[in-house]
Amino acid sequence: MSGLGILVALESIRFPALNLLFEGITCLGAEEAYFVVFLVAYLCINRRLGFRLFLAFVISAYLMAVFKELWAVPRPYLQHPDLLHPLALSTAEGYSMPSGHALLAVVVWGYIALQLRSWRWRLIPVAIIVLVSFSRLYLGLHWPADVVVGLALGAVLLSCYVEVTGWIDTGRLKLSTLQCIAMVVVSGTVMYIFGEDLQNGVSAAGALLGGGVGYLALRYVDSYPEQASIAAHLVKVIPSIAILLAGRYALRQTIGSAPGPEMLTYSTMAFTATFIIPVVIQAVTMRQSRRS
Repeated sequence: MSGLGILVALESIRFPALNLLFEGITCLGAEEAYFVVFLVAYLCINRRLGFRLFLAFVISAYLMAVFKELWAVPRPYLQHPDLLHPLALSTAEGYSMPSGHALLAVVVWGYIALQLRSWRWRLIPVAIIVLVSFSRLYLGLHWPADVVVGLALGAVLLSCYVEVTGWIDTGRLKLSTLQCIAMVVVSGTVMYIFGEDLQNGVSAAGALLGGGVGYLALRYVDSYPEQASIAAHLVKVIPSIAILLAGRYALRQTIGSAPGPEMLTYSTMAFTATFIIPVVIQAVTMRQSRRS
């Protein structure tokens, strides 16, 4: 069956409850959903794990934008507007190939799966990858080839990323903090220069710059308390998410969304998440422990 035939067949089995289900599932591949994943990992589990997830996402999102621009494949519903009637259009911007949802799901959730020791727990991130990828077909937002290529590229990027982080963990690649900061600044600047015309290219550059500097700067601060009760974790994460999303909205309303302001918005958000919020949490925790 052709790609068009698959999409038409999937459209023919739609009904409201299933539509709502897959519209919800596809939101797991949204930027805001990844905010939650990174913050939970960074603030509540292990900040190195959280930052590595963040870094993998940012690099992959930028490369995905490059691939989309190179291939410039139109969305299926644009090529066949009389046959295909897509859902959740707000989650489908820019070109079609590769599927960003599929690619990023493999990179982020695949990396999470590799950190889990139990194969039973690994089934959860694997299921998320499969469901998010399938949702893009069910909703009529991608060609089957887009999803397959997205999964394949995501697997390649994940393999490369795991290899490089392995070099760091085993000491084969050693960089001082100042060298890392220099790499972050140079990489963020280069990504901005070449990413002004890419979908999400500027936001990825800003996130790398602000998040990288924030994470590295946190090394110079006393140990951040990652362990806490579930209630304490909720108190940390929920306000942090609200602050970041409100900050993004406020900055866009204030300074606009042109490339320069957009880079400033995302670098500010990422620096706030990786440095300012942990420092504030640490200060509050220390104050409470002294009182007790």
